[in-house]
Amino acid sequence: IVVLISILAFAGFIYGLSYFDEYPGKVGRAGFFMNTFVASMMLVITADNVFWFLVAFELMSLTSYFLVVIEENKNSIRGGWLYFVIAHVGFVLIMASFLLMTNGVGGSFSFSDFRTHDFGPAVSSACFVLAFFGFGAKAGIIPLHSWLPQAHPEAPSNVSALMSGGMIKIGILGILKVGLDLLAGSGVQLWWGLMVLVFGSISSVLGVVYALHEHDIKRLLAYHSVENIGIILLGVGASMTAHALGNDVIATIALMAALYHTFNHAMFKGELFLGAGALLYSTGTRNMEKMGGLFRRMPATAICFLVGALAISAIPPFNGFVSEWFTYQSLFDAAMQGDKAVMIVAVFAAVALAITGALAVTCFVKAYGVSFASAPRSEAAANAKEVPAPMVFAQGLLAAICVVLGIGAPV
Repeated sequence: IVVLISILAFAGFIYGLSYFDEYPGKVGRAGFFMNTFVASMMLVITADNVFWFLVAFELMSLTSYFLVVIEENKNSIRGGWLYFVIAHVGFVLIMASFLLMTNGVGGSFSFSDFRTHDFGPAVSSACFVLAFFGFGAKAGIIPLHSWLPQAHPEAPSNVSALMSGGMIKIGILGILKVGLDLLAGSGVQLWWGLMVLVFGSISSVLGVVYALHEHDIKRLLAYHSVENIGIILLGVGASMTAHALGNDVIATIALMAALYHTFNHAMFKGELFLGAGALLYSTGTRNMEKMGGLFRRMPATAICFLVGALAISAIPPFNGFVSEWFTYQSLFDAAMQGDKAVMIVAVFAAVALAITGALAVTCFVKAYGVSFASAPRSEAAANAKEVPAPMVFAQGLLAAICVVLGIGAPV
């Protein structure tokens, strides 16, 4: 996760060398909050103590809030406020989960004490449910997703890449940390995995359904973040289910699928948000209906965006295909290990993943065709030019990683 955020931050800062020209008088503020945002994410990931974890988590939420509202217009303030409220509802749930664990180990704030303690089925279940919905609010699972399509489009595009590619993955990390790490002494319960599979299935399908109706390219990408968080949760749920059933081989394959898709999504979604920012930079609009014909005018951006679109649609040989393939494998394998309830939920999740994949292809055929193909549908699109070199470099870097992570997957 540290490597993931480092790559996104590097690409985002290079991109910002030109992109922040669109924010006159606000570059210093954007730079300060962006640096603090990246640092706070690193601190959350590496903290091994309840107090410092929560302090860093709150700092991450506050700095990202100030980045969302940086344009100080009606939409950004509304999106930022919704994000602020839901983030803090999630924070309260996370804090309650940690305080329950702290109380169980005699007041210790050290994660190392949690890992070896048996909290019992009732307390461990309460801790997991609180953590799941608390971290789920940060990850953007349905029904806690409403902030995501409101806040992500209003932030600068390189910040959107960091939030969608990096920050929401900390929600996934938190669910894994509590479910498979901090509560390891209590043991994973089967229904935890089944619950995660159900929420993952719902988020993946509804996320892409909402995206299909969007004409705002950044809102479309934000809904696809909900979709891909759902896909990651399918791997997490399959891993927990297999672990509870005592099959650690399948649990490992499922966890690998979840973590690989976590990394893959960061790369292709980061690239797509940078591509969306390039379109906004050149045309002045996020409305795809006012674009068109941009392949000839912005060829480098068009090629990089195509790589990201193919990767998010799970088309081989790109990286999205690999992690979704292993997610299918883990779901089918998990279905064969348990009783009828496990089989039903796992098959339901696999069907949801298949529907999600088909709709994702449809959505990005539309998005790419409307934006880059046909004739320009506005004067701004007709006069568009390729973005400056730093923005092209950042997009190319993430697009190249998408190719390497796909072709190099056997390694």
